[in-house]
Amino acid sequence: MERRYSERIKAGYKTEILYGNKTYTGVVENISASGVNVLTDELDPGIDFLPDENIELKFESREGVPVVLKCSIMWTSKIPPHNIRHRIGMEIDETFRDRVDVL
Repeated sequence: MERRYSERIKAGYKTEILYGNKTYTGVVENISASGVNVLTDELDPGIDFLPDENIELKFESREGVPVVLKCSIMWTSKIPPHNIRHRIGMEIDETFRDRVDVL
């Protein structure tokens, strides 16, 4: 099993999720220097987030500092029983990883 290179921090930040030409909302469940895990709010059926696609997150740190992260979707899963919430695992683009330092 591959070990993580950086510690994941439980987060709880409300976030805007920009994917395609749409904006969704959710919560950053945890974040590390290189990756982030988000749980979406309820979405319309039929919405899918696809691996290897680009995605952007916008949220504020606990101190009110705006944070923007450009990421690549690594994996996604729909949450039963209704499959209208998604859990998305993302890799943070290397040029945006320094933004995690404010958290």
